[in-house]
Order: sequence, then C-alpha cells, then structure tokens
Amino acid sequence: MITAGNMGGQALGSSGANSVKLPKYARTAFDYIVIAACYLFMPAGLVLALVRLITTHYKNYRKPVNFSLLYHAFVGGFVEIVIFIIYEVADQQYDFGGTGMLISLLIFFSVLFLLPAAVFAYVAAVSRHDFSLLAAKYVQLAGVSGIRRTGRLSAETGQHERDVRRDLLYLQDCGALDRGLVFEEGDTAAAAGGIDAAGGSAPGSARWFAEKASGVPQAPQSPQAPPQLPKSILCSGCGAQNTVLPGQAKACDYCGTTIPYR
Repeated sequence: MITAGNMGGQALGSSGANSVKLPKYARTAFDYIVIAACYLFMPAGLVLALVRLITTHYKNYRKPVNFSLLYHAFVGGFVEIVIFIIYEVADQQYDFGGTGMLISLLIFFSVLFLLPAAVFAYVAAVSRHDFSLLAAKYVQLAGVSGIRRTGRLSAETGQHERDVRRDLLYLQDCGALDRGLVFEEGDTAAAAGGIDAAGGSAPGSARWFAEKASGVPQAPQSPQAPPQLPKSILCSGCGAQNTVLPGQAKACDYCGTTIPYR
C-alpha cells in the first residue's frame, strides 16, 4: 500500500498530512490486459484504453487509472516504433537515408508519442493527488466527525450524492474506511428544514440560498411531520382486522369493541 498522492504530491508540493493511504492505482485484471496490448500492439491498446476511459471515467477513483492507460498506450507505441527501426537497420532491409535521417525519425516519433505520454503521466499524477485529498476529506467527515448521511457528505465535499456513494464504497473496499460503517441516503432531518448540526443554515438548503441572496439570516424552518394515514389494527376483543382513521376510535365490525388509533 502506498500513498495515492505521492507522485502528484511531489509534483504539486503537497504535504502528506492531507492524503490518505490508498492503492496507487485501482487497476483491474482487464486494465493489465490493456497495458499488455499497449506494448504488444499499440493501436489495439489505445482503442481499449479509450474504451475504458469512456465507460468508467465517471468514477472518481478510476480517473488516474484511465489517464495512466493512455500514458502506457503512447509509450508502448514509441517502443514498438523504436524496435521496428532497430530491426530494420540491423537487417539492412530498409534504407533510412543515413544517420541524420534516422535521428530525425527518432526525434519525430519522440515528439509524436512521448510528449502526449508525458502529459497523460502528469494528469494521472494530479488526479491521484486530487482523489487522495478528497479521500482524506471523506475520512475526516465520515470516520472522525461521524457524518453518516450521503447528502451531508455531498454538501461538504461538493460531489454529487451518487459519486459520494461510489467513493465511500471504494474507500471501504480498500480499507481506508471501516467496512462496518453504515451510510444513509439524503441529509439529516434538521438539514431538510434548513438547519445544520450547529444550528446554522445547512449548505444547499432553501434557507442557505435565501441567506446567500439577501445577506440576512433567515429564521429556521421546522421540518413538517409526515401526514398520518389510516391504519389496519387488530381488535383486542376478537382479533379481527379493522381499518381505523387517524385521530379517531372505531367500534369493531365484528364484536363492537372500541379500537383506538395508535
């Protein structure tokens, strides 16, 4: 296990205190097949890397992996070109026009393949760094502060709630968060009424937006109790089932025993 933000942290000058121990890459067996294809047959490897990016890039923890696959695709293409040139020169089956032309070809293919590879390597490092910081925020909020609502975590991290759910599952799978933690969807009842845990306006609530627009603190709104509905209650006298309306008592249809609404 290594720190996910190590490479990106070194490039960006971040401190280790803001990162969480994560696998360097969340690679699957198919990702390793893609990497092998990148070095054995680059066009197929590049296509597979693009397919992985298109189908999985919506997951935060997959972004560094996808950029890394593109890095390997371009490095693999360069390696294949160099091997081909060396093979042809050794066999003298193709005249490259002298040493000057050969060097020019190598420089051309270096720019064509290694420059994009360097860009994707840097973007992968930045993505690892960013996700490490996001993971540290999840650990602080969920593991230390005890926030168990995905809606509240969404408001605190700026991530969509469905992304929060995916991130939390990944962090539990890789051991960064306790697997025993149970998270509930939505926000707390207080936040639904525009109140956060400290009694202020909950970020993203109607009260919060009203305060942002007017600059004037708004009075908290009490959350409305859910409406009462008719209940099917068993008679204490004969055990028959009766439908009782909210706030009313009813005489049993079979034995006449009074059944209160409860």
